[in-house]
Amino acid sequence: MTAKRNTIFTALAGAAALVLGALPASAQTKVIGGVAAFNEALLPVFAARDKGYFEQQGITLELVDFKGGGPAVQALAGGSIDVCFCAADHVIRLRARKLPAVILIGLDTFHSYALVAKSSSPATDLASLKGKRVGITAPGSLTDNTIRFSMKELGLNPDRDFQISGAGVGAAMQAAIDSDRIDAGMVILTDLANMMQKQGAYKLVVDYRKMPYPSFAGLALESFIKDKPQAAKGFARAVARAIGDLEKDPELARATLAKMFPNFKPELVAEVAKSAVERTPKGGIVTPESIENLNKIVLASDDSLKAVTLQEAFDASLLKD
Repeated sequence: MTAKRNTIFTALAGAAALVLGALPASAQTKVIGGVAAFNEALLPVFAARDKGYFEQQGITLELVDFKGGGPAVQALAGGSIDVCFCAADHVIRLRARKLPAVILIGLDTFHSYALVAKSSSPATDLASLKGKRVGITAPGSLTDNTIRFSMKELGLNPDRDFQISGAGVGAAMQAAIDSDRIDAGMVILTDLANMMQKQGAYKLVVDYRKMPYPSFAGLALESFIKDKPQAAKGFARAVARAIGDLEKDPELARATLAKMFPNFKPELVAEVAKSAVERTPKGGIVTPESIENLNKIVLASDDSLKAVTLQEAFDASLLKD
């Protein structure tokens, strides 16, 4: 090869390297996730993102916050988000609207709320709140369905015997309780742990946190799975892999949660991280018992709806090779 040809070859090779370097190593599919309530159950999602598991599956995950499950699921139905991080209650309601939805991955094995009041409240149970104002996150949400189910179990009428009011999530719910705008409110796990740091300020009126229930999961429409099968499968596998990591490495759980809640003190981070890992379903698998309770609670609030089977509610095939 002559010196001139060698110079030309080198120049061409350099130009090709620049072009190739400008291209992405692999095409990434953007997945938009809507967060109904920011809480500890999102730990595997954030761990998967921090460890690059979504990118390895060809996914770029973007998160958008919503004020409760109702608005988040409306965004899912309207197509502005791909995955809804919310209660599995919406699988039943979306199917009733001819919008088949499924759980891509389970994020919490149990119900994630408790009914909380100020410690000075005379309320001792739900029945003692008859005629009072009870706060839910949003109409049609897990909190709404649960409260209505519990009231009916007591032989009471939710619309006649109580004043059910949407109070939002997080700081909004706490403010509603503190200001006496509501007499008791449904508070999610992480917010409850934070509130209880203030000794003697609040008390539990009804604790639902040990009830098997798919209270938090990654939901998607079947149309998303059909249109983007690799993204759906990659999303589920990335989160499931992170769940396995969190089970093996308590420090990963604490470090990830500390990033999620930078204002939490170290002892609160440790407490919430431990709870989150214990509550996360192994491998993200949804249990038959949780779906049984799902049907019981959701159908109690609306008997026009139809129960779902485990196979209809949870697409386990996404986690299989």
